[in-house]
This record gives sequence, structure tokens and C-alpha cells, in this order.
Amino acid sequence: MTDIRSTTGSRGIDVYEQKRRTDASVPDFAGDQLVEVRTFHNPEGGGEVEMAGASCSLEASGFTATMTSPAKVRVPLYRGQSSTLAVTCQKPGYQKRMITVSPYDATRQARLASGVNGGILGAVIVAGIDAAADNTKNDWRYPVAKVVLEVDGAGR
Repeated sequence: MTDIRSTTGSRGIDVYEQKRRTDASVPDFAGDQLVEVRTFHNPEGGGEVEMAGASCSLEASGFTATMTSPAKVRVPLYRGQSSTLAVTCQKPGYQKRMITVSPYDATRQARLASGVNGGILGAVIVAGIDAAADNTKNDWRYPVAKVVLEVDGAGR
């Protein structure tokens, strides 16, 4: 597991900890998540194959991390205000690649998915419940950071 390095001076996982102590307006801390960083390549068009050993970095508002793929990085979560992650990976013989990973509202996604099994009526009922829900306390999560590296054309 890889831990982040705060760029705000905070020592723990909550990168807004120091500002929070001064009663500054900062996002609500909602815990942390282990985000997977995985690298793949597509050998000769035969489909994506996972490959280990790429040097990767992760940057977001208030923190950074460096790791070797595959890796799990512990990142902070903030209610509805988690930062988009910029993940950059490189490996000899492959082009450097950067992707962004946006957080999603896991509570809302689960709520809406539960209506799918109920057909049209279930979807309508769940949509009504979702519209009336207080989404400010929902859990937010990050998907897997999947970086597909391409062979460096200069190496051919």
C-alpha cells in the first residue's frame, strides 16, 4: 500500500486538517479509500494484458503519491468534493500516459441500480426517492485507475 504526501502541510490522510482546525471553510472529510492503479498494454492487438513494473505518480488537490504498478494508494474522500486524480505512468519501451480518475457518488449509483430490477415502475419509484433524497451525506468512491500504455514508436 502506498500513502500520499500532503502538499498542504497536513500530516494525516485529511489534507485539509490544518485549515479545519482554524475553522476555515473546507470540504467535509469522509474517510479514505484504497485506489488501485493498474497498467496494461495491448500486444499486437490481441486484447489488453496487465503488466507490472510501470513507474506511476498520482496528483490531486492537496496531495501526491508515487508508486510502481500494480499498486493500491490510500487517498482521502470528501463528501461531494473529492478531487479528480491525475495518474501518470511510464515504462521503458512504452509511451508515457496520463489519465484522470473522477470520483462518483456510490450511494446514488447503488440507489438507482436497485430500481433496474423492478422494471419501469421500479425505476420510476427509485427516481422519485432519489430526487427527494439528501445527497449531501452520500458516499463517494473512485474507480480503478486503469492506464493502458502504448509501445513507443521510436523503439520499433
